[in-house]
Amino acid sequence: MEPYERRNHWLHILEGATLIGALGAINSNTVGTSLVESLGGQAWMVALMPLASTLGFAVGPILNAHRLDRQRYFLPALRTLLPLSRLPIFAVAVVLWVCGSSAQSLWTVLLCTITYGVIGGLTVGAWQQLILRTVRPDRRSALFATRYLVSNVLGLGVASLVGPVLGRWPGTDGYALLHLIAFGGAMLAYRLLMAVREPSGPAQVCEERGFWENLRGVPALFASDRRLPSYLWAVALVNSQYLLMGFLAVHALETLRQPQSYVGVLTSAQMVGAVIGTFVAARSGSLCRSRTLLIAGRVMFLAVALGALFATHDYTFRALFAVYGAATWVNLTGHNTMTLELLPPARRSTVLAVISLVQVPSMLLAAELGAWLWHAQVSFHWIAALTALGIGASLVPLLPGSPVLARQQG
Repeated sequence: MEPYERRNHWLHILEGATLIGALGAINSNTVGTSLVESLGGQAWMVALMPLASTLGFAVGPILNAHRLDRQRYFLPALRTLLPLSRLPIFAVAVVLWVCGSSAQSLWTVLLCTITYGVIGGLTVGAWQQLILRTVRPDRRSALFATRYLVSNVLGLGVASLVGPVLGRWPGTDGYALLHLIAFGGAMLAYRLLMAVREPSGPAQVCEERGFWENLRGVPALFASDRRLPSYLWAVALVNSQYLLMGFLAVHALETLRQPQSYVGVLTSAQMVGAVIGTFVAARSGSLCRSRTLLIAGRVMFLAVALGALFATHDYTFRALFAVYGAATWVNLTGHNTMTLELLPPARRSTVLAVISLVQVPSMLLAAELGAWLWHAQVSFHWIAALTALGIGASLVPLLPGSPVLARQQG
């Protein structure tokens, strides 16, 4: 590995560690859902929080993919957009402090979380292309796993602050402070990424297309490689997890009759699981291919859904959040590696954007169905069972005989 490659490698790891670790202070599955509920949010609002920024990140890439397909360098786009994506986090902190528990605070939390995702989504294609440019193929799986391992170790420390902060400053003041911590870490991560050295490369060979023309060409692009449609089904179906996760923390609080500060315990449990999951993925990153990681992540998601059917004790809920934390990051490591392996020579940003975009309808359907079932006071067992059914179906495209495996091993 050349000296500049080694430097880039560690900068990518430290950037991810700082950003993802700092965002542990406002974990959407625990802190986000409890914040919205404490502000008087309706069931659909609570259900939206675990995926609000994710939806933005899914929609954002397609908006500028046609431009990135023709770019020679990608750091300039990141230099412009990343600072803008951090501002919504700061805005939430300010509004929570100034407006307190009000309807304005509630809508600010929801809209700023989505806005953060959309602006951040505009940077995803450039960031993924930067990874392609600066990290060798045989090092990508290990890089992603190590990046997530270090970030979750840092995130575990940050998550341990959630309970004490909310206990010392209950209400919106505590939540505002947590958002300031996240904002500071996000800005430091930006500075680290800007230190990456992007090597020169030839301009991408791609005819000039407008936004709508680029969209019209997507069906033909995906039809040319049978692995791509099959993998899209796997990506869409795994989002069945959002049926459950929008309300699992709330369900735990109600079942155990715990105060709001208990979400700090669940957040810490989730981060412990994330550390363990990413440690295993990092250790096996050079041995296991992306399919193995994707299947392992789905099996753990399935275990969480089945475990939620029977959870009634404190440590059972802690264990469920720990397994979910491990599943999330093992799956993400496999997903990021798989998507880069499936890319065609041209129109890479468009393919990456569509893989992100296809998640939107499945996320919304899962979250809103979960919200409807919760609001209708349907037994939580039904929500968990439907989640298990969807995640089980997401395994099918990854099993032997699937087109996704045409050129995958392990």
